[in-house]
Amino acid sequence: MPHPLQQEITQNLSKHPAQVSRVFHGRGKFFPSLDELNVEWYPPVLFVQCYEDELADEARAALQAVFEEHDFIESVILQARPWPDVENEVLFSRSSAEQQLPLEFDTVLAEGIQCQVNIGKNRNTGVFPDMRSGWAWLQEHAADKRVLNLFSYTSIFSLFALHGGAKKVVNVDMCGSATKTAQYNHELNAMLDERVSIWKKNILKSNSQIAKQSKFDIIVLDPPPFQKGSFRGWPDYQKLLRRCSNYLREGGVILAALNNQQVTFSEFDRDIRETIENVKSISQLELADEIKELEPEKGLKLALIELHSKCE
Repeated sequence: MPHPLQQEITQNLSKHPAQVSRVFHGRGKFFPSLDELNVEWYPPVLFVQCYEDELADEARAALQAVFEEHDFIESVILQARPWPDVENEVLFSRSSAEQQLPLEFDTVLAEGIQCQVNIGKNRNTGVFPDMRSGWAWLQEHAADKRVLNLFSYTSIFSLFALHGGAKKVVNVDMCGSATKTAQYNHELNAMLDERVSIWKKNILKSNSQIAKQSKFDIIVLDPPPFQKGSFRGWPDYQKLLRRCSNYLREGGVILAALNNQQVTFSEFDRDIRETIENVKSISQLELADEIKELEPEKGLKLALIELHSKCE
């Protein structure tokens, strides 16, 4: 009987062999004794994130079995990341030469969409594959829409919005290296044109600039849970929710993300309603099938917020 880690990765690789995805979501605590592992697929590299000091021997053997079974995997990279340390190593590689880290290359997010990833340097690769259902929703609903992408990072949401026919996307993030990668990602997809704005700005200090823009049909709000010196968590989230309600045109939607396992979706729903007075409805966007959660209410939360029009 294959190890559960091998079984789950193999099953998920078969679904999207040519596209970025999270192929093992141990942090959802769905798999006993494997909750310190996430595994992501960035064709052709399998990226293993271990939140402990060392990878268990059984897990290492399971990863080797996956590598040997799938010849389209060129290498398996391990990142041990017990906070605050990060150590990277090449576990397995088909190259005869020693593989140097970090790896920076272009990969496929979805049909017709590529992006740059960086593996073995920072904790983040430039992509968050657990957001895959959010990308798909935006692509499906973006036609002829104006989209505001807050905490845009490398602007993956923007690529999906434009691929779905958005007429304008404004991306805002304060990280210079991320906005530089965002520009590259748009160039890579032949999307860096008049439809796109990429602002390197502190979102909390940019209310007047954003408010001067024409109102938006869709706003993506995906802040970090907390970032010392720049984002205080829920108090700043509330401030942005109130501002977003002013940036939004009537009939528009806010896609609000929260990655905090201490808060359930029901509590998130309640807190949003207490923050914004004119909420019409809040629905939960389901995560992709590969994101298995023992307690789905506590995993990554994607809320679709609709507001009452002023005349209602």
